[in-house]
Amino acid sequence: MTEYLVYIESMGDPVSPEGPVAHVPALPGASARGKTIEEAKQNVRQAIEAYVRLLRDSGEPAPRVSDGIHLEFQETDKTTFHNDYTPLSTDEMEMLLRWLSISRQELVDLVRDLPEETLSWQPEGQSSSIHDMLCEIAEADLWYTDRLHQWPESALFRLAAARGVALERLRTLDKSDWGRITVHDAEKWTPRKVMRRMLEYERERVEQIKALLAAKG
Repeated sequence: MTEYLVYIESMGDPVSPEGPVAHVPALPGASARGKTIEEAKQNVRQAIEAYVRLLRDSGEPAPRVSDGIHLEFQETDKTTFHNDYTPLSTDEMEMLLRWLSISRQELVDLVRDLPEETLSWQPEGQSSSIHDMLCEIAEADLWYTDRLHQWPESALFRLAAARGVALERLRTLDKSDWGRITVHDAEKWTPRKVMRRMLEYERERVEQIKALLAAKG
């Protein structure tokens, strides 16, 4: 059985009126939001199971869901977790770069052949279309690696351009900076936290796009 510590973040990035977020720092990219803390706890288990299946299908050494997953929960008002302060090793940097590529490939495969009508469709009560979400993911890549502007209007071109810049920034970090702490708007950031949040944000949006596609039929 695999055990994970799950932090329930009750304030700060990326918590909004949508509710608290459950993070799994030992499995960067696994997170889930809920309208309540209890709902976030329930949703994160599903997020973990879906994520490890994706990683295993891509050849990554992720645990088997069938072997069981035990979760320990800890509520926090912090946005930088203890694990985020640990400098990345060479193997971890390469692993997280692969995971970023795996996550992005699933996203592109999900939307590549969608007609413009589907990309721009916005159901009643929904604040974002799939096109909007793709652009938001592109902007998030830049925000998490210190944002840039002036990107292509096409959502898919913007995704490619933004991820290219983000990966280049990450790959060119000197090893001496892999554990460096920087502060932006009074919040602490490390390379490990930046990559964790990039993966978490994209995984959350992938699930939202899947739900939109299912709702449209």
